[in-house]
Amino acid sequence: MPFRTIWEEYGIKWEFYGVVTSEEIEKANETFFSDPRSKTAQYQIVHTLETEDVEWRPLDMVEITFNDVAASKSGMQLKLAYIADKERIREKIEKYIAMSKNLNSEWEFKGFNNEKAARDWVLAG
Repeated sequence: MPFRTIWEEYGIKWEFYGVVTSEEIEKANETFFSDPRSKTAQYQIVHTLETEDVEWRPLDMVEITFNDVAASKSGMQLKLAYIADKERIREKIEKYIAMSKNLNSEWEFKGFNNEKAARDWVLAG
């Protein structure tokens, strides 16, 4: 499985590597929502600097977007920071973010080039 899940005091960090598929993105999402810590999490950091490519099928992206938006509307407030340095990966994540915003997600989203900047943003008041 080309990702590592790291639970932190106030949130979760995923480190994706290699070629990431829709199934792995869904598994990461399931890992988050099935864990009781997700109820109090304040952020998600998605680290993709070791990712070669993302094979995220459009229908799967729509399904995850709907699930995440539903969570945001149920009161779960999160900051989602992604770290990416490859344009094709940024484009896929930005498509997910655009869909989320079009569905009025209450989460905050922001992209970064490095983990320090992402971490500073998610931990800022």
